Amino acid sequence: MAEYAEAGEVDQIADSTEAHIIRTARSDAAYALTMSQRPEVSRAELCSLIEKLAGAVKDVASVAELRGERLNAPVARALEEALREALRQR
Repeated sequence: MAEYAEAGEVDQIADSTEAHIIRTARSDAAYALTMSQRPEVSRAELCSLIEKLAGAVKDVASVAELRGERLNAPVARALEEALREALRQR
């Protein structure tokens, strides 16, 4: 039972980290869009924003890949199947 608790804690940490990365990327995108509309923003500042956005896109892509790996893990699949079976019995 302890291993399930640990796995659950790891999943919670992963979910929290993923949510933070996605929120940050959305915030960075909104900021970049706002700054791109301001004529006083320099080319250097825009280039810096592009670099930051590229990093955010890479982070979000990593979240998607890792989430896919977690959701397709044998333990996750076994739990999913057990839940489906339990629901079928009702």
